[in-house]
Amino acid sequence: MSDARRINLRHITLATDLAARTDRAFDRAVSFARRWNARLLIVHAVQERASMSDQPSWRRGADAVEVARRKLLFDYPGWEGVESAVEVRIGKPLDVVLEAASRENTDLIITGIAREDVYGRDDLGALVPELARRATAPVLVVKKRLLTAPRRVVVATDLTDTSHTALELALGLFGPGRLTLFNAFDIPYRGLAGDRADLERTMRPGVIEECRALLTEVAGPAAAAEVEIIAELGAPAPILAKFVVDRDIDLVVTGTYGHQGVMNALLGSTAMEIMSQVSCDVMVARRKP
Repeated sequence: MSDARRINLRHITLATDLAARTDRAFDRAVSFARRWNARLLIVHAVQERASMSDQPSWRRGADAVEVARRKLLFDYPGWEGVESAVEVRIGKPLDVVLEAASRENTDLIITGIAREDVYGRDDLGALVPELARRATAPVLVVKKRLLTAPRRVVVATDLTDTSHTALELALGLFGPGRLTLFNAFDIPYRGLAGDRADLERTMRPGVIEECRALLTEVAGPAAAAEVEIIAELGAPAPILAKFVVDRDIDLVVTGTYGHQGVMNALLGSTAMEIMSQVSCDVMVARRKP
């Protein structure tokens, strides 16, 4: 039995830009809402257009908010039996989503993104890193088409207090049986430190012991014994991206700091790189200040 507190998702917020790629995020949101019997709020922000009040009515077009609302209801059927609501508002996507999530006291924000768009080729791409840095609730970025609960979950740890947050979240949602704890370790000036293989053999046992201690602290010894530990030498994001493909991982859970201050931004950059490079879903939990 894990010592980590089980998490019950009561409120889920889905942020959508109405693009086809967010179909997977919608499916995941409905699946999670059904699994946890949670209320689902679907949020879409309409960009404010220049005023056309001086134009004839036939040239102004349909009301953008109403058009978006109809599109949501038409394009996203299938949430029968889920307590749900649709919210379409004019405004900046980040502001609209954060306000709605805060008002609902949401437990999880879900959104979809194309892998190459994480750093902002469009509005939703630009939204995701800011949501991860600023939302008080965890943010799930959906990439895979997955019709069941995640089968294989990796918690990316750097052995800081952000790792506690990510590990507690993963244990609370999914339990220890399907988890792998992953640590990519490195040292400064590695190129001057000698043979890579010798360095890896020397450092890995100590890193694994630190990971085991973290697991025991958060989950207790019995649950910790169920979790596989992987420790590899090198930069976290590219190594983890390869591991995700090799093991057919469904979800990576990682932690980040908030966006205040230069150091916090640097510490959070690893989570953003993981989000950008791995091919599976990524859940980001922000450490509370």
